[in-house]
Amino acid sequence: MRILVIGGTRLVGRHIVAAAIDRGHDVTLFNRGKSAPDAFPSATHLVGDRNRDLSALSAGEWDATIDVTAYGHQQVRMLMEALGGRGGSLTFISTISVFGNNVPDSGFTEDSPLLPAEYDDSKGMAAYGEMKVACEEVAATYAPAGLLIVRPGYVVGPYDYTERFTHWIRVVAAGERFRAPAKDQPLQCIDARDLGAFTVACVEGASTGALNVTAPQDPPTFSQVLATIADTLGVALPDIEWSQPDEASGELPLSSPEAWWPLMRADVSKAVSAGLVWRPLADTVRDTAAWAGI
Repeated sequence: MRILVIGGTRLVGRHIVAAAIDRGHDVTLFNRGKSAPDAFPSATHLVGDRNRDLSALSAGEWDATIDVTAYGHQQVRMLMEALGGRGGSLTFISTISVFGNNVPDSGFTEDSPLLPAEYDDSKGMAAYGEMKVACEEVAATYAPAGLLIVRPGYVVGPYDYTERFTHWIRVVAAGERFRAPAKDQPLQCIDARDLGAFTVACVEGASTGALNVTAPQDPPTFSQVLATIADTLGVALPDIEWSQPDEASGELPLSSPEAWWPLMRADVSKAVSAGLVWRPLADTVRDTAAWAGI
C-alpha cells in the first residue's frame, strides 16, 4: 500500500512508520522536517507546515492517510482539502481524552458519550479532549473511503520525548527516595510499538469506526507500575513518598486527579477483537531504559 503519514518522526507516528515499512508498504512522510529528519531513509519525505504550507501535497496519490498530529479542526480540514480525495482512506489518531472524566468507574466503551466539540482552536491544551472531538467530527465529513479513529490512552516506550514514563524509570534507577502520585492511582497505557503495529494492521484490513487502543483492560496501580520497573531493572525499589489523591495532580508526570481515574479503565475488547495485542510492561521498561541510556 501507498501510505501517507502526517508527522511520523517522534513517538506515535515514528512507530507507525516503522511498522508500515517493516510490513513492506510504500511510505510517505509529511512534516516540518525538524524532528529526526534523517529517520526512515527508505521513505519519501515531504516537507511543509500543516498550518501554513501544504503545497508539498499538491501532487501524489495514496491508498491511505494516517493523521497523527492534528489538534485543531482546521488542521484536519486543511489537510483533507489539500489532498482533494487523493489520500485514500483516513485514519485519525485521536485520544481517550475525548470522553473526559464523565465516564463510569466500571469502564467505558467507544460508544460512551463524548465531550462537546470545541471549534475554537485558540483554546489549546486546556480543551485538548474537546478539540480532538472537533477533529473527529471534521474527519468524518471528509473521509471518502472510510474513517478509522484510533483513541489511545497514555503512550509510552522508546522515543518518548515527553519523558512522562521515562521519568519514573530514571528515579527508580537512581535509588534515592522520591515522591510519587497516589499509590492506588490506575495507569492504563500502551507501548507505542504495539499501537503502531495495530494501527497499520487496521489500515491494511480497511477497518473503520472508532477503537479504544490502550492496555491492559485491568490497569495496574502506580505502586504496581513502580514495582515492575524496579523488578525489571533488577534494583530495590527506593523509599517512596506517596501523595494523596489530587495532591500531585499535574505536578508529577502521569499524575491525575482522582476524578479522572475512571478514564484509565477504557474497555479495549473491540480493539482486541480486531487484533490488538500488547507486550508485558516489563518489556516496555527494559527497552525504554535501553533507549534512554539508563
